[in-house]
Amino acid sequence: MVKVKKSVEALQSFCIDENKQNYRLKLDLNENIYGASPFVVNAIKNTDSSDIYLYPSYGEVVDKIALKYNLKKDNVLLSNGCDEAIKIILDAYLDVDDEILSYNPTFEMPFRYANIIGAKLKLIEYDEKFVFDYKKIENNITNKTKIVYIATPNNPTGELARASLIEILSEKFSDILFVLDCTYINFSYNASFYDYLDLIYKHDNIVITKSFSKDYAIAGLRFGFIAAQAEIIKNLKKVMSPYNVNSVALNCVSAIINNNKEFEQIKEMNYASKKLLMQGLLDKGFKPYESEGNFIFCDFGEYCDFYYEKFKKLGIIVKKFLKPSFYSSFLRITIPKIGGVKFILELLNKKDVLIINPDGIIFDVLNSQFEAIVKTYEYFSKKSISIKQVLDAKNKGSLNRNWRTIQALLEADGLYIDVSKIVCVYNDILLNKNKNDESPLINKEKLLISKEILEELVKKYDLVIYTDRSRKETDYSLKRFDIDKYFYYIISADDLPEEKLKPSSDGIFNILKHCPYKTVKFLGSNVDDIIASNGANIKSVGVIPFYADKNSMINNYRHLGAYKIINDKEDILNLIDDVKINEEEQICL
Repeated sequence: MVKVKKSVEALQSFCIDENKQNYRLKLDLNENIYGASPFVVNAIKNTDSSDIYLYPSYGEVVDKIALKYNLKKDNVLLSNGCDEAIKIILDAYLDVDDEILSYNPTFEMPFRYANIIGAKLKLIEYDEKFVFDYKKIENNITNKTKIVYIATPNNPTGELARASLIEILSEKFSDILFVLDCTYINFSYNASFYDYLDLIYKHDNIVITKSFSKDYAIAGLRFGFIAAQAEIIKNLKKVMSPYNVNSVALNCVSAIINNNKEFEQIKEMNYASKKLLMQGLLDKGFKPYESEGNFIFCDFGEYCDFYYEKFKKLGIIVKKFLKPSFYSSFLRITIPKIGGVKFILELLNKKDVLIINPDGIIFDVLNSQFEAIVKTYEYFSKKSISIKQVLDAKNKGSLNRNWRTIQALLEADGLYIDVSKIVCVYNDILLNKNKNDESPLINKEKLLISKEILEELVKKYDLVIYTDRSRKETDYSLKRFDIDKYFYYIISADDLPEEKLKPSSDGIFNILKHCPYKTVKFLGSNVDDIIASNGANIKSVGVIPFYADKNSMINNYRHLGAYKIINDKEDILNLIDDVKINEEEQICL
């Protein structure tokens, strides 16, 4: 196979949704949530067949853009969205080993395109979050700097870079190209797009890109343009694809470009929602930053992962950032309508948290995990063992990890097998088809709690999983039964070092650190769960799995001081109504 070039090999593919997702509020890509104008819809409906089978002509739309923005025709170049506009500029002006400079974080695509070219990336950290400081750019420019990319307002941070400050830089560094991305500028009340357009007449080293996706609500049509001096436009035309903007997009832009009244109404509604969301986030103790765009960049601190999952599973899609980065605790939220703002703020209210060990409470693991333990033991020992012997071993504590249970049982027989070999065999038996091509044992699991019970529980509690399963195994079972949507945070065996697993309380401390709560209870199914709860000083509810020795489990739970003991899974619902269970007594059902 022919190898891809090195600059591409290290890149990760840009993640997009291949299929339409179900969502209640789509707030991850800063799209205009008010929807496309009726003028756009009509333009699409009235598209002539010749607009489809013939290549497009651009003159009419170029004329309209030039007229609207006080430009000349040779100052305008149409593009397939702002992404392509940036790529055209970089392809024309950036060479291998040249340097492109910008603030961190900012829009990702310029740096992808620069990477592909083989250019060097240089990112500037903010001294003050998030304030544009032209001096920091000035101080970081080197003799290798060819392009400075500035988004104003910046995405995702939302701050403006004033035209007057950019002009200072362009005058001082006349041999550097300043690329200004003005995608979100029309949402700003403190700057105008025209402020930046004025710069291109004075300076031959400034080029401006503008997308219509956000303000004109035509993201699905992909339209933008470049504004610069005629010589720059002439050079850009040398590297761009012909007929890059489709006819339907042209018709829609032609129909809406002078429809300012509708956007001004959207802008006012966006501002009112943004103000309400900003204040609500501040009141709840989070740190949102002032934004001139149609989005807010907010630091959720240690609770970021929890709220991201909670939002997603309740149908609110927001933008999360990869770790490690100083902003991986931030979420970028496109401003919803007022009703959406109120819904988000309601979800940010702290609730009681219920931690659940799923084995024996949510999942019947008798014919899956326990059978895999038996078969793994038999594989190494060449002897048979009963489920009861496995349960008796586990009931002594400190053997939550199934391969540790197997190891202990083998060592009791004088067999000392490396744990990595035990893990390999156990996982193969549990997760893979057997020699007869039968379904893996994990598919023998049954759901012990109905979805109706889970629906009732999530009305009162934020539900969290704490398990000794692997993350892969946990996710598989939750998704197989379509119940992963009920759980907003998961601690699995992969998230902690071996010595920090139950009966250590470290997993619970992790949950307490990352999950907001009013009160916390742990619904456990073994003695190690109760010990871990005691160590974290939270209330433990001991559930007796149907396959366990009832009297033995009751005695162990009582001895360890379980807050409650539950024998019937249906009585988990009693946790919802404190009247049904006296808070001061244990109950054995």
